[in-house]
Amino acid sequence: MSNWLSVQNLSVEFKVGGSSKSPAILRALRSVSMEVNKGTVYGIVGESGCGKSTLLKALVGLVPHFSGGTASGVRMVDGQDFSRAMPHESAHLIGYVNQQPEGAFVADTVLEELAFALEQLAVGRDEMIRRVDAALAATGLSELRNRKLIEISGGQQQRVAIASALSAGQRILILDEPTSALDPVA
Repeated sequence: MSNWLSVQNLSVEFKVGGSSKSPAILRALRSVSMEVNKGTVYGIVGESGCGKSTLLKALVGLVPHFSGGTASGVRMVDGQDFSRAMPHESAHLIGYVNQQPEGAFVADTVLEELAFALEQLAVGRDEMIRRVDAALAATGLSELRNRKLIEISGGQQQRVAIASALSAGQRILILDEPTSALDPVA
């Protein structure tokens, strides 16, 4: 089984409080090592505040580039070293859905939201339509394709974010609290 994503000795620290000369340091992650193999599903579990979201954001490169702090260690994606890379540099390989996807929407309608990600990846029109239709069907959102995002429920917004990640076709999907706004059937 091939290894698609791995981290070795990943540590993340944030400066919090204290004085400018001597800030307090919060160690969010310390020497985390893990491997994610192709075709598998993993769950990260733990108490609130233990670093689950920080780990997931570090896996896609959001930490430290957009969250501050410092990160050390090695992050490999599909055999390439992305340890210091910005998130957009591995975006063709990794899809990410954050805890509150409605805050990351860039479009007005469900269809436009799914199309936006594909436009950024330069996907052709016919392929874009095929991927959008497949993602909407997979997430049970086909009937909502033309609805405004502000008119649908939080659970439906969560599924739009997941559909957007699925339609983009990345090899790895990282979902932070993917079921938080969903009912048990969804």
